[in-house]
Amino acid sequence: MSGKPQDKNAGSVRRRPKLIVAENGHQKVLEIGHKITTLGRSHENTVEIDDISSSRLHCQIERKEGGDYEIVDLKSRNGTVVNGVLVLRKELRPGDCIEIGKTQVFFEHISQEYADETIDLTTDYFLEPLEGLEEEDQLSMLKSEREIFLKLMEINRNLNSKVVLDDLLALVVDTVVEVTSAERGFFLLVNEDELEVRAARNMDGEAVKDAQLKFCKGIAEDAITTRKPISSDDAMNDRRLRDIEAVKELNLKSVLCVPVSSGDSALGAIYLDNRFDENAFTGNHLRWLEMVAHQASVAICNAHLFTENCRRSEDLEQAQRRLEQANTQLEENVMKKTLQLEEAIKLIPEDQPAEFKYDYSRIITRSPKMFEIFRVLDKVTDSAVPVLILGESGTGKELVAAAIHANGPRGEKEFVSENCAAIPMNLMESEFFGHVKGAFTGATSDKKGLFEVADKGTLFLDEIADMPADMQTKLLRVLQEGEIRMVGGKDVVHVDVRVISATNKDIFDMVGKQEFREDLLYRINVITINLPPLRERREDIPLLVDFFLERIAARSGDEKKAIDQDTFQLMYQYDWPGNIRELENEIERLSALCDDVIDSHLLSPNIQANGNKSGVTLNGKPLKDIVARTVEDVESQVIHSALVDTNWKKSRTAEVLGISRPTLDAKILKYALKRELDSGPGTNGQ
Repeated sequence: MSGKPQDKNAGSVRRRPKLIVAENGHQKVLEIGHKITTLGRSHENTVEIDDISSSRLHCQIERKEGGDYEIVDLKSRNGTVVNGVLVLRKELRPGDCIEIGKTQVFFEHISQEYADETIDLTTDYFLEPLEGLEEEDQLSMLKSEREIFLKLMEINRNLNSKVVLDDLLALVVDTVVEVTSAERGFFLLVNEDELEVRAARNMDGEAVKDAQLKFCKGIAEDAITTRKPISSDDAMNDRRLRDIEAVKELNLKSVLCVPVSSGDSALGAIYLDNRFDENAFTGNHLRWLEMVAHQASVAICNAHLFTENCRRSEDLEQAQRRLEQANTQLEENVMKKTLQLEEAIKLIPEDQPAEFKYDYSRIITRSPKMFEIFRVLDKVTDSAVPVLILGESGTGKELVAAAIHANGPRGEKEFVSENCAAIPMNLMESEFFGHVKGAFTGATSDKKGLFEVADKGTLFLDEIADMPADMQTKLLRVLQEGEIRMVGGKDVVHVDVRVISATNKDIFDMVGKQEFREDLLYRINVITINLPPLRERREDIPLLVDFFLERIAARSGDEKKAIDQDTFQLMYQYDWPGNIRELENEIERLSALCDDVIDSHLLSPNIQANGNKSGVTLNGKPLKDIVARTVEDVESQVIHSALVDTNWKKSRTAEVLGISRPTLDAKILKYALKRELDSGPGTNGQ
C-alpha cells in the first residue's frame, strides 16, 4: 500500500462511503454525503436512475446513528434487490450490489467495526488510498475491491455446502490462490503438535508435489503461535525472516500467512507465497484472507462434527451405500403408488387454501407460486388500476385476467378479450374505437369498438407487445383521457374501462430497443403479475391431466381414460415448452388414439425422446427430493413402511430416510401415523 506518513491528527479521516452506479454501459462514482440518499427516476433524487424499471422515488440509503448504512425500499413498483434478494429494508455491507432493473449500484464503505476508530490514510481497512488517483483509476480500484468481497460471499456460500474436510480445504486453497494470484497456496492443519499439509495448489490449479517440503514451517508456526498474520514483500531481506533457513532454501520473495483458530484452539494456517515477485500481496489481500480464515474455522468445526457423527454410527462410505439402497427402495414404493393417476388424484386436496379473499377455482393449481400470485390478486382486484400479466405462451394469462374481472366490482359488466396480434393493421383502429356508417368501404352501419363494448367493464389486451407503433400512440391517449372517437365520426365518447394487458415477450427490453412506447408501458404496468411456466409448477401436472380427462369424458359421454405409470412419468419429466396449452392438446390427442388406458408409446415423439435422453432417476436423493414429485399419500406410506421395517426406531428410521429426527417426528404428527400392535418388538422409539 502506498501513502506518505503523516501526523496522526492531520492524516486521519473518516472516509465517506461511495456508490458505483453502472447503467447503460457507463459507470460513475458518487460519494454519500447526506444522512438520507434517495435513488429513483425523478430529478429530485440524490442519485437519478435512468431505468424504466425504476420508480420515481425507488429507494433510499439511510445513515444510522452508529455510522452504519441501511437501504429502504420506498414501495417501488418493481422492488429493490440486494445481492440477488428482494428486500424492503437491509443493512448494507461493503461490496453489496443494489439492483434497480438493469442498473447496478455497488456500495463501498468501511465496516462499522472500524468506523469509530481514527483511520490513517495508509492503513484504511478496506480501501487502498485513493488520493492523487484519477477517477478512472479510483473506479478500477473500487471494482477490484468489490470483486474481492464478492469472492468472499461466494466462498462463504460454498463452505456451507462442504461437510467433507478435504473438499472444504481444497476449496479454500483454490479460491485464495485465484483471488490473490499467489504462486502457491497451502492449507495447514495442526495434527498432534505437527503441521500437516492438507491441501496445496499452484497458480495453475495443480497439486503441489512433495507439499510438506515446499512451505516455510517456521513462518507458519510463528503465525499459529502468536495468532497474528505474517506478511512480507521481500522475505529474503526482511529482518524478521531472513535468518530462517527455509526462507533461503525456498528462495521466497513474497509471503502471506494467516492463522486459523477457533476460540482458544489453534486449527492451522492458510499460507501463500511467491518465489519470483516482490510485493505480490496487498493489504486488501491480507484482510480478505483473515475473513476467509475466520469462515474456514467455522466450516472446519462443522466438518469435524459431521465426520465424528458418521463414525459413531458407521463408516461413511457404508452409510452412503445404505442410503442409496434405501432410496432405491423408496423409488420403488413411489412407482407403485403411481400405477394409476386417478388413484393419486383422489388423495390430493382440490380446494385452495381458505386464506384467499376471492374465488380462483377456475385456475387449476396447487402450486405455492400460484398461491402467491392469488395473494397479490386479492389486494388489487377491488381497484381499477391497470395490470400487466407476463408469462410464456400457454401459461393461463387470460384465466388470471378473467379472475380479476369476475371477482372485482366490474364482475357484472362485460369482460372483453382481444388478441392484438390477430387484428389486421388496417382494421385495428376500427376494432378498438368503432366506426360510423360510410367511414370506409364496407362500413354499411355504425359499429361499436371494443372500448365502448367494455364500458364499465374490463378490456383484456393479449399480446399487447405486438401492437403497431401508431396504434400504441392512440391507445395511450385513450388511457390518459378516457375518451374515444369513432373512425369517421366527430363526437367524443367517454368510456370507463379497466385495462388488463398481457404479453409473452420481454416488453421491457422492447422499450430499450424503442420497439414499444415507454410512456404506454408506464400506463399499463401499474401492477405486474409474472406467471410461472408449467415446468416450474410440476405439482400441477397431475391436477391438469385429471381435469382435461374429466372434461373430455363429460363431453364425449365415455368413461374417463386412465394413464399408466410409464406414461405419467414421461409426462411429468417433460418441460412442456408450450405450457398448459401444449399439455391440453397432448391429452386431447392421446384420448382420441387410446382405448381405455393411455400407453407411453402413444406419446408425441418429443416427449418420448425427452424421457430417453434425461435418464432421470431418484436414486441417491434424500426423501424430500423424491416426495416432491408425488402426492402426500406417497410420503405418508413411505414413512410408515420405513417405521415398520425398523420396528419404529425413530432415529434409525430418520437415518434410513435421510431426514433429521425432528423432521420425522413432525411428519409422523402431520400424517397421524400410529404403530400397530403387531409391529414387532422395540417400543422405545429411539
